[in-house]
Amino acid sequence: MKAVVLERYGPPEALEYSDIADPVPAEGELLVKVAASGVNRVDVWIRTGKYQVKLPHILGVDIAGEVISSTVPQVKKGERVVLFPDMPCGRCRYCLTGRFQLCKNSSRLGSSRWGGYAELVTAPAQTAIPIPSGMSLEEAAALPVNYSTAWRALVTDAGVRPGMRVLVVGGSSGVGVAATQIARLAGAEVISVVGSDWKEEKAYKAGASFVVNRAKKDVVEEVSKLTSGDGVDIVLEMAGTAFWEKALQCLAPGGVLVTVGATTGDQVSFNVRPFYRKYQRVIGSGMGTQGEFFRIVELAAQGKLRPIIDKVFSLKEASEAHRRLEAGEHFGKILLKP
Repeated sequence: MKAVVLERYGPPEALEYSDIADPVPAEGELLVKVAASGVNRVDVWIRTGKYQVKLPHILGVDIAGEVISSTVPQVKKGERVVLFPDMPCGRCRYCLTGRFQLCKNSSRLGSSRWGGYAELVTAPAQTAIPIPSGMSLEEAAALPVNYSTAWRALVTDAGVRPGMRVLVVGGSSGVGVAATQIARLAGAEVISVVGSDWKEEKAYKAGASFVVNRAKKDVVEEVSKLTSGDGVDIVLEMAGTAFWEKALQCLAPGGVLVTVGATTGDQVSFNVRPFYRKYQRVIGSGMGTQGEFFRIVELAAQGKLRPIIDKVFSLKEASEAHRRLEAGEHFGKILLKP
């Protein structure tokens, strides 16, 4: 099969379009013909060596496609499926207490096992969710990482509710678009932060109540104006070093800063005194559980969540897809198609 293979850590050119042997599913697994695979920040972090994996490696956490062969009777050949990336062990103390997202022994597509930057992929049968009729394979591939992350952060961890105000940092990213839609679905008001003029209108169309272009206006000042000085109830933060202090300044008393990434750097600091006096909280979050993702697929099938696909690249253009993501030239989800 054709695949994009990472033989060494490095720049986008480290992604090599190659011919390799077809994978063979083990007992309890499926062989899936990949229709589309998402491009995510975690792919960049693995490619550059921030996250270490066994090389050679095939990236790709988001995968939708057609089942070519199945070793279990519950999943049939020819089914259209979207794969949930994580497979918890089911035996550790975290799994046994229902905290599957914390499993120390889980396997993840595109990370601990080969992913979707290929024509074919194997995956545990339990991770396959049927794609509802009316949903395209491309739309399904745009759901797993971005929507599971946004759902976990806002709904499960931060407790978004009707009437709340939510600041979405990185509103043009895949997670940012998903968070905007999820927060609006929950009845919250969304302030989306973007970095370019052309992204402003798109952010409004994605569901934002207000959009702040950080390249032209001070985010803290604008949030203060929009909230009559109160601040927001939830900040979804994924920038890290460059925006952390501003994110805290935007937070209302009793508010929650939920962080899911660190695209500009890992190290942050803040003045703890006003933080505890205002009863504020910081929560670390990440991709949710398969149960949460199943609900996301249901809502997407009903048209209540709709991924925005920025651009579709061919598999051999994986390097260009990574460059677009790293440069912040996208709005929504970047996909690869074999």
